[in-house]
Amino acid sequence: MRLQLFVHGRSAACKKTDFSLQFQDASIDWTLLVASIKRQLIQNLRLQKDDFLAFQYVDDEGDTVTINSDLEWREALRVNGEEQMGSLVMHLEARCKGATELTGRSSCCSSSRSMSSCCSSDFQRPLQEDTVLYDKVAPREIVNPTADQYKYSGDALMAVTLPLGALGGGSIAIAGDGGLRQWQVCNRVSHDAHVPDSFFAIRVGSGTSATSAVLMSPALYNKSGFQPANIVTDHVIPQASKDLLTALPGIQTIDITAKFPIVEIDYTSPGLPVQIHTEAFSPCTPLDSKNSALPVIIFNYTVTNPSTSTVEVSLLGSLQNIAGWDGHSPITTEVANGAYGGNTNTVLPKTTGYTALDMMNPALPATAEMNGHVSLAVLTATGDVVGVTPQYDAVKDMWTPFAQTGKLGPGSTGPSPAGKTWNGALSLTRAIGPKQAQTFTFLLAWHYPHRYVNWSQAGFGIKDTTTQFYLGNQYATFWPAIQNVLDYTVANMAMLTQKTRAFRDAMFNSTLPWQLIDSAAGRVSVLKSPTSMWHGDGNFYAFEGSGNGTGCCPLNCTHVWNYEFALSRLWPDLERSMRSVDLQEQLSPNAIIPSRTTVPLELRRQWSFWPDYTTVNQASTAICVDGEIGTVYKTYREVLQGAPKAWFDQQWHQVKKVMQRWMTELDDGTGVIRGPQPNTYDCTLYGVNTFLGTQYLCALRAAEEMAKLQGDTASASAYHARFATGAATLDKLCFTNGKYYTQVIDPAHNVDIMGDGTHADALMGWWWARALNLGDILPIDHVKSSLQATFTQNHVTAFDPNLQHPRKFFDQRDAGLFIERWPDGKVPTNAVLYSSEGAWTGLEYPFAAQCLYAGLNDIFLQVLTEARAKYDGTRRSPWNEIECGDHYSRPMAAFLFFEAASGMTWSFVPVPNSKAIAVNLSFAPRLAFTKYQGFFILATCYGQYLQTGDANLAKGSAQIILTDGQLVLNQLQLQSTAATATATVASKPVAAKASQSGGLLTLAFSAPVTLSAGQAIVITIG
Repeated sequence: MRLQLFVHGRSAACKKTDFSLQFQDASIDWTLLVASIKRQLIQNLRLQKDDFLAFQYVDDEGDTVTINSDLEWREALRVNGEEQMGSLVMHLEARCKGATELTGRSSCCSSSRSMSSCCSSDFQRPLQEDTVLYDKVAPREIVNPTADQYKYSGDALMAVTLPLGALGGGSIAIAGDGGLRQWQVCNRVSHDAHVPDSFFAIRVGSGTSATSAVLMSPALYNKSGFQPANIVTDHVIPQASKDLLTALPGIQTIDITAKFPIVEIDYTSPGLPVQIHTEAFSPCTPLDSKNSALPVIIFNYTVTNPSTSTVEVSLLGSLQNIAGWDGHSPITTEVANGAYGGNTNTVLPKTTGYTALDMMNPALPATAEMNGHVSLAVLTATGDVVGVTPQYDAVKDMWTPFAQTGKLGPGSTGPSPAGKTWNGALSLTRAIGPKQAQTFTFLLAWHYPHRYVNWSQAGFGIKDTTTQFYLGNQYATFWPAIQNVLDYTVANMAMLTQKTRAFRDAMFNSTLPWQLIDSAAGRVSVLKSPTSMWHGDGNFYAFEGSGNGTGCCPLNCTHVWNYEFALSRLWPDLERSMRSVDLQEQLSPNAIIPSRTTVPLELRRQWSFWPDYTTVNQASTAICVDGEIGTVYKTYREVLQGAPKAWFDQQWHQVKKVMQRWMTELDDGTGVIRGPQPNTYDCTLYGVNTFLGTQYLCALRAAEEMAKLQGDTASASAYHARFATGAATLDKLCFTNGKYYTQVIDPAHNVDIMGDGTHADALMGWWWARALNLGDILPIDHVKSSLQATFTQNHVTAFDPNLQHPRKFFDQRDAGLFIERWPDGKVPTNAVLYSSEGAWTGLEYPFAAQCLYAGLNDIFLQVLTEARAKYDGTRRSPWNEIECGDHYSRPMAAFLFFEAASGMTWSFVPVPNSKAIAVNLSFAPRLAFTKYQGFFILATCYGQYLQTGDANLAKGSAQIILTDGQLVLNQLQLQSTAATATATVASKPVAAKASQSGGLLTLAFSAPVTLSAGQAIVITIG
């Protein structure tokens, strides 16, 4: 059983910290447990290693009990541990030297159960345990030489895991051995979960001369000398995969080309006389959330016969029935797990164009969370020979007849015995003519409609651990049963395939740097990972990241999701649901937004447990102010992204409440914030700093623009006046050394300081202001100087693990930025939390974008090059960028790169005498200016923008090619010194008036131009 330990640390200076630690096994040794707790306390309370006196708890009789040994720890767990949602939960107080001793029920927390209530004012992320460190000998450096081609082979396959699945509805990863890993489809987050005997295979030839192989390669299974990265597990090969390829033959080598959302695999094996190519994807269509939420993976196996003779080819798929499995506990001896028993596999009746196995367990309670279906299907055509073994429990028994004859045996009958399940297999046989190719299409689908809360919400006041709180999955609303999923997929296969490929091509067929494209496109995978959830209530929810057993830090963390741009651009309807929850559900009567959301929404809000619904510690990290003020500028983002007016009207009144509180309670009238500023770094800043200060300025400008759209001129004027005062004050107070922005420290709160260091996140609000086209909220020369100084001071060509604290993400093979560095190279003992860690990509991406906005293109590209080198498949997965957990949400900041590179800005305008809305669109590429081709997306369409010409575009051409949706274009503005231009659509002239002003060429169309999917408008310049 897992252990969730809530630690309440107290120091002599009356400082306190509350955090949680999670361990996979509650039987963890006491010595190891103490080491983990002390490591966190040293960082949080700035303690020395000898400052600890006691670890204590208060038992149910009110007595203080001190733990000094493993035996006493076992007794504490037995007496005071509480089983909650499959975990053992325990609260422990760490009393440091000089701290007041516990005195029974008069202490802060008088019992395990009450601790979570009275000590929940602060939130502290659990820190991952080190898995491997290299101190004295630098590890051998291995790089992926074909990363710029999005290709992975040899050593670069070691950590490849690419999640495919439903938008907010579970995923399975394609691994570097060609197999399936990280099965997270049954409503449970468990990064290392594995399902045995689930694979694809091929048989080529007939009779005894036929050759068969599992389409997986064991080439890296026993690689000597491999040195993994710290705190990641994507390189770990499941024992079941090794067992499979010990029992059955595999492929010699594979090569993977991955351009998310599609992964392609090529197989090489001397014994196979055909060429095999796989295309795997889950439907992924911008601006179409429903089709992107299909819980299915499509596998297209294209087999080419290079010979001059016809050859017989059989493709086989095998899948385990996982109904009843908890999604986390080990499955042993192929089919054994304590939750199995009564499982049945049947051939789905009444199918058209496909054959499928439906895998279920009718013995489970109807609405049990783990009562779901999985299915393996193969598309069929006239003349195909289909084989079926509905139920088997030993892979060799299934394999023998297939390898010998190309046929499948009848298998077993009846429900599976207690503690065991069945596997099932399908095969499809075709004759492929000489120099011909055939595509075999398999589907792997799942349907688990009954999702429940399976994480603790005690910190939000919900202490009920016995009630199952129902959430559901939105995909079950669209497709009520697994056969609906399969029928819909097969009936719409051409459309789903075309649209997914088109999305990939729109991003990757580009003249932009590959590092930009891969960083941006790859982060979309987070929305297909178990980090993201689309619940049955229609709202989108998410953890910060995923763990091996639970999601990290639930739910809808306002300050971490401040950095995300992928969802807002690709599926703005879902992003709007998050804003609605923030503003309509989470906002307290006194306009405070708790950082995390309680679900289901029918439960009490966290603020309802505060005295009078309003009294809360303003320094508590349960109400991080960056996340709160971020809700304002994110709302403006949603408005710019085409939010319906009715939605905007509903949110506007709530936005005004937030701004009123900030301007009257947090801001003293100077436009800057000086008081407590709890924030995403799990600490509370004091004094004036640009990290929070620029976010406030951005919110003031965003609120001003929203007020104008609402016709609220009084509010617009008030916001603008406060912004003007604050911008001048913030710059004056913080840009004092002539090089970069620093913090004005509050001497009464000289803790968690940024001080005179260069912090990678110091200009967060400036980045947002640029993203929202709000202009420069600070002087651009000061911003540029600060960015240059930060890169110079924070950058290292090789990380030293010993200098990273508390987490050591990187080693000597990695280059990049520290989160913060100081001029003398010494880290203050009271430095802001996490400042000595290597910068997470969720910080490097915004920093890089700031550099691009500021014209520091070399720094921009270097930061991205080093980020891609960290995640190049050799040690870390390119589709799993971590922080506090896997598939972390903060790196989705990278999706803004497409927009920043194109220099695209826009505004919507009404079409006269029509209900239609047109767009005034502008492009000014910051990269590849003379030959630009790149992705763009708006609220109603997406596609590519292209331009070619000289350095000033005085002569050349530009095109907008629409991939999908509809664009009603009212005006187009380009960065060009030309004074003349003409426009055509389908070679037909479009009436437009060209004008030149300040290096901007504007084409005002006589009537709005409407483009549909597949159409383009061509501009001839000069």
